[in-house]
Amino acid sequence: MRHTGPVETSVKTAAARIALVARVLVVVACTALLPIGGTPAASAVVVAAVLAWQLGFVAAARWPRWTAAVDVVPLAAACVLLPVFHPPHGHLDLDDWARPVTSVCVGATQFYTRPRAGAVYTLVTSAAVWLGSTRATGDWDLGGSQAVMLLWQGALARCLIVLVSRSARRVDDLAIATASLRRDAELTTARRADVEEHLAVLHDTVAATLTAASARGAGGPELRRRARSDLSRLEPAPRAGTFADLTTPPQSDTLGVVTVLPPAHGTPAIPPYAINALLLARDEAVRNVERHAGTAEVRVELRLPTADSVELDVVDDGRGFRPDEVPGGVHLGLRLSIDARMRRVGGSARVVSAPGKGTRVELRWPAP
Repeated sequence: MRHTGPVETSVKTAAARIALVARVLVVVACTALLPIGGTPAASAVVVAAVLAWQLGFVAAARWPRWTAAVDVVPLAAACVLLPVFHPPHGHLDLDDWARPVTSVCVGATQFYTRPRAGAVYTLVTSAAVWLGSTRATGDWDLGGSQAVMLLWQGALARCLIVLVSRSARRVDDLAIATASLRRDAELTTARRADVEEHLAVLHDTVAATLTAASARGAGGPELRRRARSDLSRLEPAPRAGTFADLTTPPQSDTLGVVTVLPPAHGTPAIPPYAINALLLARDEAVRNVERHAGTAEVRVELRLPTADSVELDVVDDGRGFRPDEVPGGVHLGLRLSIDARMRRVGGSARVVSAPGKGTRVELRWPAP
């Protein structure tokens, strides 16, 4: 069984509600014209019967499967009996009343019934109009042409609701396809971020240790300590960082680390994932100073512009460089370990440097 989407369901429901209301209003409005120009008592029977029919129709609307059956029986009876008995009325002839009433009933029915029920309703009404015209005893102009017209109107109304439903169905299909593409894109982004994070960790740990191991005279306790530290970093579930970790100076065996903290700070509302990214990016910036700056000191400046934002700068007075001309290995560290890592958590990173003027790595969360 085909699933009906939310847009198609809402469109069909709205169309059925509008058709029901329009049908009742047209029938009641046409019936209200019957007593005009005649004796009200003479038209009372017809008016009362039509109003009772409408009340029964409105009550039956609560049970959609029976609405058409409850509606078509009185309509067919009127189409057969009115030409025969031709009861008294006002200026509006009964055939002029029956023409718009039968048309609106047949057309509206297609919007709140299934195709088979709508077709049966149309055939029964058309047959009743034709049968009534053959048994007419007076001046009755409603005949075979109106019967054929009802068949045509029913078919057109059914085609209209089918076209509208198909358009709504295409909107539902498009929404499903769009949601699927969005999920695929989110999954791809998450996988790419995971790969970049692993590459960044490998660059920060294994690559740095292998570089140190390849140096002349490398070895001893320090290299073993770094290897153990790298293995701990490669564990799948690292400890969630806290703000206290940001205030703790990073470890360095060759640099003097000066930490500048904000005065009388409390504990800001920084999520753990942002703190982890800041810590890893800060440590990578310090390692870059060790490897490339040619200086003995690095300064880490921490500021809290607001209760839910952090600014962290890693500053050195080393040889400096041109950021757009860095070699491949250094560029990989800057791009993956610092810039991409901060962007993944909604932050930013910027490197300000020039030859002979030192380097400043500016980390911000959230991104300005």
